[in-house]
Amino acid sequence: MRRTKIVCTLGPAVDSPEGIRGLIEAGMNVARLNCSHGDWESKRRWISWIREQSPSIGPVAVLADLQGPKFRIGDLPTGARQFASGESVLVGPSQAADLPVLQPEVLAALEAGSVLLLGDGQVELRLTERHGADWLAKVLCGGQVRSRQGVTVVGRSFSSEALSPKDLEDLREAVRADVDYVALSYVRRADDVRRLRGLLQGDGEGIGVIAKIETPEAVENLEEIVDASDGIMIARGDLGLQVPLETVPHLQRRAIRCALRKAKVVITATQMLESMVSAGRPTRAEATDVANAVLDGTDALMLSGETATGKFPVESVRWMARIAEEAERHYDHEARLREVSHSEQVVHTLAVAYGAAQLAALLQPKAILISTSSGQTARLVSSFRPKAPLWCGAWNPKVVRRLAMVWGAIALPQQRETDTDRVIESLIGSFRDQGMLQAGQTVVVTAGVPPGVPGRTNLILTRTVE
Repeated sequence: MRRTKIVCTLGPAVDSPEGIRGLIEAGMNVARLNCSHGDWESKRRWISWIREQSPSIGPVAVLADLQGPKFRIGDLPTGARQFASGESVLVGPSQAADLPVLQPEVLAALEAGSVLLLGDGQVELRLTERHGADWLAKVLCGGQVRSRQGVTVVGRSFSSEALSPKDLEDLREAVRADVDYVALSYVRRADDVRRLRGLLQGDGEGIGVIAKIETPEAVENLEEIVDASDGIMIARGDLGLQVPLETVPHLQRRAIRCALRKAKVVITATQMLESMVSAGRPTRAEATDVANAVLDGTDALMLSGETATGKFPVESVRWMARIAEEAERHYDHEARLREVSHSEQVVHTLAVAYGAAQLAALLQPKAILISTSSGQTARLVSSFRPKAPLWCGAWNPKVVRRLAMVWGAIALPQQRETDTDRVIESLIGSFRDQGMLQAGQTVVVTAGVPPGVPGRTNLILTRTVE
């Protein structure tokens, strides 16, 4: 079974029950709702289709990705304009500007020598000198520019709240829709994540928080942001506009290792199979990119335009699953266990999780069975990347769905029990009844005494299935 999870962005390309079913059957584990596009009527419809068609074992989770403060150019007279490399243009707020920039935060960041990137960075300009209210700029790399396209000032961040008014409304809708995760864009510090957590208190309790790593400040404050969140998304698109492009591969690996060390989920995102927006087969470079993310230890891989607007959404998921499965065959599970630092503070649950992974390495059981009330034990065991499958049971359906993001974890719902022995028997019986366990097979089991108390996993045992 594939351990690395696949996140699929929904959109017009899969806007039907059959489209959603195709993604699920191809291997989608998490459905991403991009709040930068579309309305909540469509998103609620997609969620209902997902809930109806999710498998009983390992159901699909739903991730709402907030837009965050977006900085864009203004409207061009004809809607689009071609800029030639080497030409000089006016940038600024006046009516004479060739490239209208109106937002005060962007204007305040401009100075002589500033480099501006438009859209995904295809068009590049350098400001040379002030020209009244505007700036004279030289086009370093030309191309077509469209109205309302995103603008980035390289190396500069704009002073703004991580949660815009639109984000707050989208957050209210996401809570009403009972999503499983919310992703916060343009995180700069841990306090941004804590503020979102505070807003989720009450009706949004139990929704996981994913911090997107896409600003220089987020890179600088990575450790604290990971501590404050349930997981991170390495948003390589915007990150590659904010930091030197050649540093992105190193930052990706660093972020994955940080999340692994802290037992938080990590999603690697942006342009993973970009060519499949219009082609039925990925490039060799894309296959290598996906495989390297798997070998680095990412929990999940994300598809964006490939599944939202592309011509081959289902094929994109199938290819990603194929590449991930092959890469997993070469993952060094023993090396991950050797990496564990004994200098960090070790609590009981972490020690039990490490012990379960070590025991599984010795016994090579059919699976590690995990009874979890919050999902924490499953995340801890997963962080050691054991070779044995992780089969989990939880009484809370929200926890069952959230485990869809966790590397290697497959979860099913269980009845809440007050006796640990009954919890273990029920867990073994559930997977045996599904045909996943057979008599005579060995399993490693983790549970808590007393059961059902978050953070109280304190038991490991081995069993032979009867």
